[in-house]
Amino acid sequence: MQSESSLRKAQVRDRIWRLMEDKNLVPYPLPVTGRIPNFYGCKTAAYKLCSTKEFRAATTVKIHPSLNAEPLRYLALKFGKTVLTPPLPGCDFLYFQLNPNTIKPEAYKFAASKKGFNKLGKPCKLRDLPKVDLVVVASVACTLQGARVGKGKGYGEVEYGILREVGVVDDKTPVATILHDVQIVDNEDLPLTSLSCHDVPVDIVCTPTRVLRTKTRIPKPAKIFWDLISDTMMDDIGALKELKAMQSNGQISQ
Repeated sequence: MQSESSLRKAQVRDRIWRLMEDKNLVPYPLPVTGRIPNFYGCKTAAYKLCSTKEFRAATTVKIHPSLNAEPLRYLALKFGKTVLTPPLPGCDFLYFQLNPNTIKPEAYKFAASKKGFNKLGKPCKLRDLPKVDLVVVASVACTLQGARVGKGKGYGEVEYGILREVGVVDDKTPVATILHDVQIVDNEDLPLTSLSCHDVPVDIVCTPTRVLRTKTRIPKPAKIFWDLISDTMMDDIGALKELKAMQSNGQISQ
């Protein structure tokens, strides 16, 4: 049985997915349900994020692998940023690393695609992760308080927890998201009481029309909550096993 907070999140997701289909805001893939929406205007939203001081100051940017972030991955490479993006489930590393200095500029667009980063990206083990200056997470909906929901699997939250555990991000590392304006919901739709301990709030929200700074007071999770990690997650996110081994060997504190 789902908890009340899980039901509330599910209701928000379902409403946004239906709304975006009804308004024809997503060209493909369809149906939108169960996905991070690849909305019309995602390229414009990506440019909005690239205009922020946080993006301009970043050397390394972690960007989620969803289709709506493909323009952002391309722009990050174009502007000289190292990009970290997750592989398909089942790999034994957390991210592919895309270095704009080792990829030909004419290949940046290909490298930004799922097929491209799987071919041109360098698998990056936890011990080799660089400091991450900006984290870009996927969202189905978010509020102006910084509360957000993804598609419900929790994999983005696990990634963030791993980054905190190995010390390449901290509480001050900005977290951003790109989405359509209709994906911004009222604070009452996602009240703080509906959030879980592992939920990752956002500091910066970029839509095709605006840049919003949430000044969120929602605490960012500082670790992995192992009691929330399922067997499927352990298999899908191979870096979890690497993290456990590092903790067991005393390479990082538990």
